[in-house]
This record gives sequence, C-alpha cells and structure tokens, in this order.
Amino acid sequence: MKYKKQIDPELRSIARNVPYNKVLIKCANLFQAISFGLTTVPKGITNRNITMEGYRGLKFRTEIFEPLNEKGKLPCLIYVHGGAFSYRASAYHKKLACIYAMEANCRVCFPDYHLTPKYPYPAAYEDVLTLYRWIMENADEFGIDTEKIGVAGDSAGASIAALICNNYNSEELKQPCLQMLVYPLTDIEMQTDSMKKFSDTPLWNARNNRRMWSYYCRDLKVEDAYSASPMHNNLPQIIPNTYIETAEYDCLRDEGILYGKRLSRSEAKVEINQTRGTIHGYDSALNTQIAMSNIQKRILFLKKGFDAG
Repeated sequence: MKYKKQIDPELRSIARNVPYNKVLIKCANLFQAISFGLTTVPKGITNRNITMEGYRGLKFRTEIFEPLNEKGKLPCLIYVHGGAFSYRASAYHKKLACIYAMEANCRVCFPDYHLTPKYPYPAAYEDVLTLYRWIMENADEFGIDTEKIGVAGDSAGASIAALICNNYNSEELKQPCLQMLVYPLTDIEMQTDSMKKFSDTPLWNARNNRRMWSYYCRDLKVEDAYSASPMHNNLPQIIPNTYIETAEYDCLRDEGILYGKRLSRSEAKVEINQTRGTIHGYDSALNTQIAMSNIQKRILFLKKGFDAG
C-alpha cells in the first residue's frame, strides 16, 4: 500500500483502504451500533440517555458521560463524533468520550445525530444546535456550568462543531468557551495540496471525500452548500479558543491547517498540532503511544480552556 512505509509503525495494522458507498454504510452501521452498545463504561464514569426533538421534529438520542458522584456544576463538552456524516459512532468514540469526561472532569454530551445519505445537511447541524439549546435550558438540573461549555468533534463531527462556533451569535447561543477540532473537515472546495495528493491513503482519501460532500449537500444550490463549509462561514467577532489537530497522511490535513490560520488572522487563540506519521482516524488505535500522547494534548487543552471559561 502506498505511504505504508511512511506511516508510524504502531498504526500500520489499521492502515487499510476502506471504500465508501451506500451499501457499505448500511452494513457498517449495523456493526457500529452493536460494538458501541457492547462497549462498557469504565469505572469512575456513569452515563445516562436523553431523547429530544431536533431536525424537523425528529427524535434523536444524546448520551451523557460524566464522572461518578460529581453532584456540583461541571464544565460541559459537546462531542460530535466523526464518520463522514454517514456512519454511527464507533466503540472508540465512546471510549474517547469517557476519557474526556474522566480526565477533563466534565460532562460529555454525545449526540446520536441524523445521518446521510437519508438525512443530508442541515439535519446533523440542527440536531447539535438543538442539543446546545437543551443544555442551556437544563443546565441547573444536569449540573452544567453554562460559562464552561465547549464544542468538539473529529472529522465530519469537527465540521459540525466548527459551524456551531461560527454561528453562535446568529443562532442566539451563549458563546462556547472552546472548540476542539480533530482532523477537521472544513472546505467544500477540496482544492488543497493534500486533497490533490492523497487520493488513495488508508481509512480516508480524496475520492471518498468528494462522494461524502455529494451525499451531505444533496439537492442544495451551490450557494447554500457553502453554508455547510466552515471555511466559507462568516466568523463571529469573538472566536472561542481553538485546538486543531491534523494527520500527516490525510487529505484533510491542509484544510485543517488553513482553517486554523484563518481563525488566527481574525485574532483567535489557535493551537495547531500537526501530528506526524499519522493517518485520518489514527486515534482509533487507542492503545498506541502515538494516539495516547496526542489525546493527552487534547485533554490539556480542555483543562486549560475550562479553567479559563
């Protein structure tokens, strides 16, 4: 496989080409649902489920992961999982949510948002928007400090998280105290050097990316599709403190870096972690040193951001 020799040795076992199409999405989501459900919550963490009405009044579930026996108000992290807007959350997403809750001492709200191809944009965005409003309305009951609400996501989930942060003023939301974007999808135009170069990289590549955008923005006019692309949003006057993490052999690498630079030019405080020897979704290999070392950087960012919130 191309690039396999350049990829960190710890990650070579997961470095495989993965097709992306409607048939695979259906099959994969059956497996994802089973593996997610079978993944247990570690000691020290408890979880509960809330159901609410989001896009077009359709119900969706949000799972809340929180430190055990914490009765006071805690920071809240809305964690939007990745998966090309199409795949359900995986077992490793659940494990990450629990790690963030434990290590950053926060309540993690994890939405099971509506997916493409059945539900294109703005379904997922509106579900997460609904969750944000629900948190504000129910903060006292659920022990959430409304001065310390952060938004995070990986890949497609990071795209939704970025939209929330860009639109909080126009959506009349309280300003998030931080955003954490892990190998984020930010640019519908797909014209960066890494997008042109990485058409056959493991786990995710430019060919899959083009198909994903076609599913996500199905039936939208061109000008409307740009509203789904964080790179082309109007930025708020005050941008939350931002952490962006990119993977070296990832078609999304350059747009993540460029998005961070765009935020910096607008006077945002931005930390960009350009990981080396990595591929898109590399942190699914949770037990590797390279994954855990970068997850610790995320946790440090969350702790600092919540302390400053």
